Amino acid sequence: MRQLDDYDRKIIEVLRKDGRVSYRNLASVVGISNVAVRDRVSKLLKRGYIKGFFALADSRLIGKDVSAIFEVEASTNEFSEVVDRISAYEEVTKVYEKVGAPTIFVHASFSNIDEMQNFAERIYKMKGVVKVVSSMIYKRHKFDPSLDV
Repeated sequence: MRQLDDYDRKIIEVLRKDGRVSYRNLASVVGISNVAVRDRVSKLLKRGYIKGFFALADSRLIGKDVSAIFEVEASTNEFSEVVDRISAYEEVTKVYEKVGAPTIFVHASFSNIDEMQNFAERIYKMKGVVKVVSSMIYKRHKFDPSLDV
């Protein structure tokens, strides 16, 4: 896979701040033609450097006021299945495999505490789950889903 050059890095930097920027404005900021920008964005998407574009919704305004972290330990022989089952829940926004027990780190959002408790009970009862540690998030200090290049 080829390395990113300075133009590619600048394109990604601008797009991570505003995924809706026009090719014309992007070209102006980066310092290359509209056609070159369009070609580079297309190649960055095709090669997987850019995974896509999305709208970042305010969780409170859309009625998802409750967020929680679940650290899940799964039995070795059921690990992949547990990850797949947890990942399939619509409340789940992130699933990570980490070093150190518990090995599965899950973030999920809910409309209320009852939904969170119901979700936790489903995880506790899931085949292959050995342990669950849950923590409700009460304040977010930083949230930036993009990576700096």
